[in-house]
Amino acid sequence: MQGKHLTQKERFYIEKRRGEGVKPATIARELDLLRSTISRELRRNTDPAFNGVYSCRRADSLARERRHKPLPKNAFHRLEPHIQDFIRQELSTHTSPEDISGRLQLEFDVFVSKNTLYRYIQQERQAGGDRGYRFQGH
Repeated sequence: MQGKHLTQKERFYIEKRRGEGVKPATIARELDLLRSTISRELRRNTDPAFNGVYSCRRADSLARERRHKPLPKNAFHRLEPHIQDFIRQELSTHTSPEDISGRLQLEFDVFVSKNTLYRYIQQERQAGGDRGYRFQGH
């Protein structure tokens, strides 16, 4: 279930059951999800403007907005130093950002989008630190 987004149907079920006063742990069992998934959903996607009442439509909207919201421009610099070093090493050997992103997921279980890597390269170039990063077909 790792990496799975809740569906509208699941969010509707959560709203219905919470309205009936059912605890998150019970809802998780009924949906065959982790308790933490339900707790996280309620924490992240209950709009304060709704006075603590969970709304499936609003929750779906908030989740979609969060998924499509770009990372801050300094996302690269918030990565752990050994991950930054790995990325710089791979870029210096002309490995594409797409390949680096995939390897980070496989080898370090860290998600860094190709866009974050391209943004980092662009920032390096603008700061005068062009390290000659070039990629096949790019």
